[in-house]
Amino acid sequence: MGVVVKKVDLTWLDRTYLWPVAKGLFITLKHFLRQILTTTKKRQTVQYPEMKRPVSDGYRGLHELKRHEDNSIKCVACFMCAEACPARCITIDAEEFGDLNTLQGIAEKRPVLFQIDMLRCIFCGMCQEACPKDAIWLRKNYELSCKSRDEMQLGKFDLMNTYAEEDGSERVVPESMFKTSNNQLS
Repeated sequence: MGVVVKKVDLTWLDRTYLWPVAKGLFITLKHFLRQILTTTKKRQTVQYPEMKRPVSDGYRGLHELKRHEDNSIKCVACFMCAEACPARCITIDAEEFGDLNTLQGIAEKRPVLFQIDMLRCIFCGMCQEACPKDAIWLRKNYELSCKSRDEMQLGKFDLMNTYAEEDGSERVVPESMFKTSNNQLS
């Protein structure tokens, strides 16, 4: 089925192409002057990285694995986030720790490997919604740059330390996690 396109008759002024170019230049000059004469906070051009645009409430950015007060990971390796992920970018390997009678079933599993491939992630937020322990959050950080593909493979400690400086908490390194877990066992 074809579409009928009506031919537009141009006036002699439009055929010279000077008038349309002059109108375009006038619009450009008007936008330029508007940007120059407005205050810095109201400008449409953002001087990044000194100025940053505020993101909306529903924005989902970089992931974070939450911790308890003793810096142990909240994740219990239930695999709900990996199952809910439509992009299949979350990889989890679990290990059992502690005595079930001593801990009374509170935390008998934890992730040995928790990895997110940020290149495959579509930032849908399904992992956050599926987590029963509220262990994974998507925060507002949108600055995701790297020099190689391997840097976008975020592991457990990368995700736990994502916002450590911003929240004022200490960074967790693998040695301190094992010390914490051994103290819980004894």
